[in-house]
Amino acid sequence: MGAVEHAESSDGTRIAYRATGSGEPLVLVHGAATSSADWLLALPHLRERFTVVTMDRRGRGKSGDGPDYSMEREAEDILAVLDAVDAQLLAGHSYGALCSLTAATRTDRLRKLVLYEPPIAIKEDWLTGLDDLVERGELDTALAGFLAGADVPEDQLDLIRSSPAWPVLREAVPVLPRELHAGAAWRRPEGPIEVPTLYLLGGDTTKSSYLEGLDELQALFTDLRQELIPGQHHVGHVFAAEVFARLVADFCAEA
Repeated sequence: MGAVEHAESSDGTRIAYRATGSGEPLVLVHGAATSSADWLLALPHLRERFTVVTMDRRGRGKSGDGPDYSMEREAEDILAVLDAVDAQLLAGHSYGALCSLTAATRTDRLRKLVLYEPPIAIKEDWLTGLDDLVERGELDTALAGFLAGADVPEDQLDLIRSSPAWPVLREAVPVLPRELHAGAAWRRPEGPIEVPTLYLLGGDTTKSSYLEGLDELQALFTDLRQELIPGQHHVGHVFAAEVFARLVADFCAEA
């Protein structure tokens, strides 16, 4: 991964990003309970075709944080990074996809947008137990419960738990509740959304938080393609990184 650089968001928060590879810049926005390291396995399959820009969302990694949190602030962070690297390509995963969608409705600079399973139907009553665990400092338990609830299969959860990624994920857990509460308050934007968009779903995804209201959301896009990542649920960018990267790269490289 490249050296750490920073873009200044509209509220003055410094947002860290790293750029690596060659070609047109492609900004990647990670989901909740992780950092820019979440793209580590997909990077080798993307950076020969693109300058891949991986940002740390606010409150984690090398990025700063602000006193007031909202998804709109996250969208402003994404726009600041897009401006800093002069990017027209944007891809987001999970909560990062919700933030990316919000950013896309606030700019006309995008040429392509990729959304991988934004959690469009989070329910507020799901979050009480998570809030309590984080408040008590039981971060490992909170992380395991969050990943299971996010449709990560047990075998993949066991692999993540035993990997070097687990401590990195745990570091992001303290800011997880604010994101999920913001996600529960999210509502579909007004259409139309005119940027050409690739909408990715795991081929085995059945979780309602990614599927409830999907038809209504997708109807807002004037140019939408949906693709499935075979045999995967919510973390296909990790466990099927080459397939994920090929779908993203082929779509973004189209004229």
